[in-house]
Amino acid sequence: MTRDTHAMLAFATKWSRFGGGDEYILPEFGITPTVFYQRILAMVTSTLINEVDFATRTHLREFCSHKIVQARATPAVQVSR
Repeated sequence: MTRDTHAMLAFATKWSRFGGGDEYILPEFGITPTVFYQRILAMVTSTLINEVDFATRTHLREFCSHKIVQARATPAVQVSR
């Protein structure tokens, strides 16, 4: 696991208890919250991440799936000119 993936998993594990910390994802990782949750979901569903225990994997899988669905259901805000 790279330093970046470890940092992302640690962030997701820490902040999922508080709703995700979406406002900190872009400045911390340089990606949107939706992309962040997609990457975390891919990590916890792969067999490559053995450092994460089953309960944490399950929690993050459910949490990230919810955040992705929630982002798709939220209409985009249009900026008026």
